[in-house]
Order: sequence, then C-alpha cells, then structure tokens
Amino acid sequence: MKTKWYSLKLYLPFTKNIFQQYLAYRSNFFMYLLGAFMRVFCLIFLWKAIFVGSGKEILNGFSFPVMVSYLILSTCISECIGGSVVNLVHSEVKKGTIAMQLIKPISYRLRLYFSSLGDSLYVFIFLMIPGFIGMIIINAIYGSLSVFNPLNILFFVISFCFSIMINLSLSFVLGMITFITTNMWGILQIYQAVFRLLSGALIPLSFFPPIFEKILTYLPFSSLISAPANILLGVMNLNEICKVLIIQFVWLILFFLLTNLIWKKVVHRLVVNGG
Repeated sequence: MKTKWYSLKLYLPFTKNIFQQYLAYRSNFFMYLLGAFMRVFCLIFLWKAIFVGSGKEILNGFSFPVMVSYLILSTCISECIGGSVVNLVHSEVKKGTIAMQLIKPISYRLRLYFSSLGDSLYVFIFLMIPGFIGMIIINAIYGSLSVFNPLNILFFVISFCFSIMINLSLSFVLGMITFITTNMWGILQIYQAVFRLLSGALIPLSFFPPIFEKILTYLPFSSLISAPANILLGVMNLNEICKVLIIQFVWLILFFLLTNLIWKKVVHRLVVNGG
C-alpha cells in the first residue's frame, strides 16, 4: 500500500499519544524540569559575577537582563525543539519492534516526527510558556521590555519552526545510525556535548573569537538555538535576521535531501536485536 505522506490527520494520534504519556508520568517530567531550572539559575549567578567583575553594563551586545533572558530562552528552546526521534528509533531497534513498524502502511519517518512533536508540545506548554512569562517579568523589572517588539516575535516564530524541523531531521539522521550500530549511548553523549557548545545553548556565540563565531553561524547547530534566541531578544538587525533565516532554510532543504538518501541506504542494512 502506498505510504500516505499527505494524510497528516493519520499521524496526529501519535502526537496525542506521546502528550498523554507525559501527562500520565508528569512527576518524572517535572523532576527533569527542576534540573533544567537549577542549571539556568547556576548560569545566571555565573553571568552575574562576570558582569560585576567586568564593570560593564553590556558585554558583546548583551545587557544582564537580556543575558538572563537568553539563558532562559536557550534552555526552553533546547528542550522544546524535539530531539526524541533518535531515542524512539534506538528503543525500537533494541526491542526488536522496528520490523513491525516498517511494514505498517504509514510513513515511518512521519510517525517519528509526529511522535516527537507530542514531546515538543508538552514542553512548550509546561516549560516554554512559563519561561516567556519569566523573561517578561525580568525585563519589566529592568525596564527593557522594548526588546520584545512584534517584528522580532514574528521572525522568532518563523525561525523557531525552522529550528524544530531542522532538529527533527538531524535527530532522524542520528537515529539511522542505530540501524547499523544498534547502540547509540556513546554517540549521543558526544553529540549532546557538541550540540550544547556549538548551538549557543551554554554560551552565546558572540562570546567566541570572531573567526569561530563566523564559522559557527553557517553550521546547522547555530540554527537550532542561537538563531531563534537572538532574533527574539533583538540582538540582530533586520539584515542579520534575513541572513539567518536563509541559512536555516538552506539547512532544512539539505537535511530533507540527506534524510531521504540515508533512509534508502540504511533501511536495507537493518539489524534487529532478537528478530
């Protein structure tokens, strides 16, 4: 039976199912969120010490309230953009259920994507919305609400959607490695370290040496966190925003082509534990 690529309603139950799973086990999720908040608070105190020690109100284009907003926003985005695809693939390969999934008359890739969107939706509601409220309160206290102008918000929404789609494709590519190795723990640890450093999740890319910042701007990692965060916080001008959106769009197309190519190559080499 031909795969129903365009029957999106067919895949919405997968999003709903993952969302309901989080609702059923929300205590585990909230403990995970507690760890994320603690990480943000530690970074805030660190940057507070850096600003005080420098004696400057603005460092590399960031004031302290904007830096706090960046730390909150980067954490929210990194948790929300949907990296669970690789975990889903890894789990199905390890359990030996991947073969049954592949013979179903639906797109395996779209099923993974929509399942991951259930994860993103839950995080958006219970982490990102409170994070936005926190950013507004912090910037209101410091009198810097002007950074949240309507145009920045519009471009942020576009960039954020690109970020989600790019990361879904990137996560799918990583998941395909599981078809060969059947174990992703070590690879995922390396990837997470590279991701957090090069995406701007730990430190804004403007704090890197200029030559490295320029190189990182053209890599896909900066399109995931740094780009949408800097757009919303008004760190970029209009020309820089347009350039970043073009870079994101190009990476989106490239990863779409790459996932198609890898899927055709890897699926024929599938090795399933136990079946």
